[in-house]
Amino acid sequence: ALANAGDIQMTGNRKDVLVIRQYPQGQQIHHVNLLDAKVMQSPYYYIQPNDIIYVKPLKQKSWGTGTTTMQTVGTIVTALSLVTTTLLLIDRI
Repeated sequence: ALANAGDIQMTGNRKDVLVIRQYPQGQQIHHVNLLDAKVMQSPYYYIQPNDIIYVKPLKQKSWGTGTTTMQTVGTIVTALSLVTTTLLLIDRI
């Protein structure tokens, strides 16, 4: 199901995927670690009708302007360089 949806994005936490399964008694939430090889032995690996799959975002990638730390740092450095250059040009005029 995840492959058909286009896979989990870089910002998704593959270690803690929630499978919300419907039972006659109500819903139950099950945590699945997709990085563990034993996940294929889990009864929650095979989805059933009406299952909801929720992938939590990674904390270090849930903020910022890029998908990685380097992209965020690069964007901040670029913005600071632009402001500094603008201030220096204004000061010389």
